[in-house]
Amino acid sequence: MDHVIETTAPGSVSASNLPDWALSHGVTSLSTKDVRRLCGIPANQVSQRMAALRKGAKLFSPARGLWVPISPEYRTWGAPDPMGYIADMMAHLGTDYLVGWLSAAERHGASHHAAQVFQVATGKTVRARTFGRSRLGFYSRGYVGKATVSAELRRRTGVRVASPGTTMLMLAADPGISGGISNVANLVIELAEERPEYAAQIIADAPLFPDAATRRLGWLFDAFGDGAPDELVAYCTALASEPSFLVPSSPRTGRLDAKWGIVANEEVDPDI
Repeated sequence: MDHVIETTAPGSVSASNLPDWALSHGVTSLSTKDVRRLCGIPANQVSQRMAALRKGAKLFSPARGLWVPISPEYRTWGAPDPMGYIADMMAHLGTDYLVGWLSAAERHGASHHAAQVFQVATGKTVRARTFGRSRLGFYSRGYVGKATVSAELRRRTGVRVASPGTTMLMLAADPGISGGISNVANLVIELAEERPEYAAQIIADAPLFPDAATRRLGWLFDAFGDGAPDELVAYCTALASEPSFLVPSSPRTGRLDAKWGIVANEEVDPDI
């Protein structure tokens, strides 16, 4: 329970004033238990009392039993930016998470094509949801609790966002949900130019990802960037697995690039 909620007298907040009270006290979300305590509402009346506030776009519920106040500037949207509530939502659902793919790239300044879905890797299955103007997509991935997060964004927003290098690995591992391999090339090269710390992050997290992800990155750096970092060349050279396909969903034919162990089975046409 939030310290502010703990130290507020039970039953001292009217239900109609709850969203404004929460916003003025820096409370970003409330559980049903919090609402009952603050407002003195019986458990069987919470949903009914919150319904009017939801209708007035003063709060919304991203998960059963969780209530998020909406600040005035977002009330015409019906919900705030997901960055404002994703950490509370995932904690409420009891799962590790990592904002990644196109959404992380955008937060790192590489937004060649704006993300249409707020993309989050999760430690367990979470269904897709839409709140206000935002669509949220969740993808279960085993590396969520181990991958490198952006310390800068964690400090500034409190949200676990993949580091630039980890974002590159996520994009390369899943071109199908990243706008296709040409868009992956756009974002990877843009991130490499803006975020020089990416190389160490890729090497640190590479063992968490399929070999295909690191191979695709190396191939893209050579083909469209300033060349792959030496550490990435060494890492991929040591891989013993069979060659990987540049695009997993395309036909399994193409030219083998022996340096990277990549079969180029699709033309890449980045807008860079």
